[in-house]
Order: sequence, then structure tokens, then C-alpha cells
Amino acid sequence: MYADVKRLWNRIFAVLEQKLPRVLETLLGPTTEENLNNLERLLGKPLPEEMRCSYRICNGQVVASRLLADTRFGLFGTFSVYNYNLSEVLLPVERIIENLQRGKVNKNYVEVTDRFLHAAGPERPGQYGFSKRVCLNESGSVKVGNVFIQVDDSEKPGASFLFGENFIHWIHRLAIQLESPRLIIDNGAMLQFEQDPDCVQETYAVKVSVATVFVPEFSSLGPTSPRLMFAYRVTMAMDKNKHPRHGCTLERRHWEIVEYVSEANQRTQTVDGEAVVGYYPDIRPGGTFSYASWTPLTTRDGYMYGHFLFKNNSSGKIYDVVCPRFTFKCPEVKNFTFE
Repeated sequence: MYADVKRLWNRIFAVLEQKLPRVLETLLGPTTEENLNNLERLLGKPLPEEMRCSYRICNGQVVASRLLADTRFGLFGTFSVYNYNLSEVLLPVERIIENLQRGKVNKNYVEVTDRFLHAAGPERPGQYGFSKRVCLNESGSVKVGNVFIQVDDSEKPGASFLFGENFIHWIHRLAIQLESPRLIIDNGAMLQFEQDPDCVQETYAVKVSVATVFVPEFSSLGPTSPRLMFAYRVTMAMDKNKHPRHGCTLERRHWEIVEYVSEANQRTQTVDGEAVVGYYPDIRPGGTFSYASWTPLTTRDGYMYGHFLFKNNSSGKIYDVVCPRFTFKCPEVKNFTFE
């Protein structure tokens, strides 16, 4: 098992060295058997073997403080929507032990990431979002070794979102994401937004693409009205070789937001408005503009599509630039059933 985990980490290290050196700088070397044994004694339960193997290779990240400036290079990425910023770091064993000693020890799971959530400027202390947990005691459909985020306050794993069948599966998904040609990097940090390869379309020389991410911090799995929050990042670009006459300015947006239950049961919400997040981007050859927003769904499956109304800077012509359909991908849900 150690050899399999080591190969995954070697893939991760290679990509970080090439594409994300600032993230690589935050990674720690292997932890000690003594630290792992101390953690197990504190929990009163053995750690999954694949988790022990992983920490014998990489003991998480250096986490200096809760300031965004110190945490924006989270191994599991970051994203910003409006005035919210989130970065997710892999915790070292020492920090896991410290967190357990500060609070009540829960023998049903161990938290292995911190999702630093900031709702203000970069110099303001951050708030904790949800942490990813490794299950140590089976509860309903959450099995031992599962990597999950829990959205309620029950002591045992309750309604949850699954991010990995086990630690190896979780780390493997990270390696695949890092190696993807669609990986989005911004100012040296990996964005959690995942590019939809089918959502790229060019209209009147403006190419539109979209990437999405699920946001558990603003989601809930209530018994009567579940709410799933998704963020999306729209990028508008114009090839540098296009003629200057194609330059244009965005004026309005139109969205169709579809909550999907079945072919016979779909609910559509229409949104029209000026600008995008308060901006009227001017798109010219070689130029690009990206913005992020979010939308809640009450169903597990959903999608959006629409168009942007642009005005040509030279001719004054008005036309629609199409944004093709993009889907929202909810993680597998445990201990909860959608009606």
C-alpha cells in the first residue's frame, strides 16, 4: 500500500514543482511514527492504513495563521466569489492533535483539512468553513475510511457529502485534478473551479467558457428543503489575432437555471440583468475577462445556459454571445435521500 500512495504523491510533487511552486513550498516532509501513534492514542482508534502511509510521505502543510495571506496556497485549492475567499489546506498531524486537544475528542472521525473561509479583506482573521473528515466509525452509509464533509452537528457522521471512498481515492482525485490540462491557476494558487470541457463556445469572436465548484459551506441537507450551493466562473476571451473591429462591450446577461429531477420534472428560473457582478467588460483582441458568481439548487442535478448581450465598439451593433449549457456536479450524498 505504501508504494501505491508514494506513487500518487510523486505525481502530485511533480505537478506542483512545475505549475504551483508556491504550494509546494508549504508542504512538510514525513511525520514520525510517534506522532501517528500519539494521534491514535488520543482518538482511541487506529487510523486507516492508507492515511498513515500518506502522512509518512507528506505531513500536510505549514499553516502559520488564519490570515488569507498565509493560507491562500492550500493544496486542495482556493476560490473567490464576491467578497468570499476560501482556501483548503491539508493539516499536519501536530495541528490535528492540537485541534483535538482544544475541543472535544470525537472518536467517530478525524478532521484532516481546514477550509479557511474569509468574508472580508485579506488582513482580517478568517473563519473556519467545513473540514474534510476521515470516518473512523461506520454510521449509516458513511463507511470507515470515507473522506467526507458533514453538514449537520450530530456526533456521528450524519448527512454528508462524500469526497473519497478512502484516503488513497481522495489523493488520487487530487493528482488527476492537478494533472488535468484544464487546471485553472491564478496568482500561483490552484482554483477549485473545474472546467467543463463541453462548455466552450465562440460567438461573434467572443469565446465563453465556464468552470464550476460545489460550495458545502452554504449548502444544507434539511429534511424538507435541501439547498445545494454552486459557484461558477465565466471567462470571456477574444483571440489576439482577431480584427480590432470585433471589439465589444457587455451590456446585459440572461440565464436559464434548471433544477432537474427527471425529464418530466424540471423547474426553470429565468434571470435577466445589467452587467455581470457590476462590471461592463470591454473585450478586445487578446483580452480576457473572468468573473464568479453562484446559484443555489434544491435538487441534486441542475444546469445553466444563457447569453450575454454585447454592443460592438465600432458599429454599435447589438448581438447575443452564447453561453452553452454547463452542469453542476454535486458530490455523492450520504445519509440523506432527495425526495
